[in-house]
Amino acid sequence: MDRPGADPEILSEDLRNLRVINRLFGGLSAVQRSIIPLFHAMEKGREVRILDLATGSADHPIALANLARARGDVIHITAVDKNPHMVEIARERTAGYSNIIIEQQDLLSLPYPSQSFDIVLCSLAIHHFSRGEVVRILQTMNKISRTGYIVNDLNRSWIGAWTAWLYTHSTTRNPMTLHDSHISVLRAFTPDELRSMAEEATLRRYRISTQPFFRLILVGTHNINPPS
Repeated sequence: MDRPGADPEILSEDLRNLRVINRLFGGLSAVQRSIIPLFHAMEKGREVRILDLATGSADHPIALANLARARGDVIHITAVDKNPHMVEIARERTAGYSNIIIEQQDLLSLPYPSQSFDIVLCSLAIHHFSRGEVVRILQTMNKISRTGYIVNDLNRSWIGAWTAWLYTHSTTRNPMTLHDSHISVLRAFTPDELRSMAEEATLRRYRISTQPFFRLILVGTHNINPPS
């Protein structure tokens, strides 16, 4: 997915497949369950500013904008991605959402100052980075968030990799989806590895949990206890 020069049509279809996978296998719901306690920790009625890192086709910003509308929350979401094709797709998909803006940014050199967002999200991205880079990303998320931050990724296991292989080979012929699905699971981190990186990043208030369908969630907070 992050390879330079990827065919835009293949990438677009791969992102459509990923949206289905996120919906069916709990990626969207895991983030929503984690973010609602952070909403509750903030003053009711004020605008909540959210940053979504490596947004892809803006699955989470759209889902969260719809959730906030249903709950009566006021939110503004900045969603960023390094890949210009993904930025274009995300802008097309969020054209009807005045509270979502899309920017092209590199996760390793974000320009945002300290505490510039209430909540920072990073979904299905850290397995694309080295351990040292993940530590830097965690430090940045901790620095630029005021209330909390959420990392949603895959939990490495052979069972998860085989499940991903079987699902994708029975539902699509897209070469990017077929290659990246099980490889992503095998490149992901375990809970102990993520905890070790969180400690190296000197995070203080955080909780790591596993979710159904081989999901791994880290929720960090400032001045409130991390939700269980």
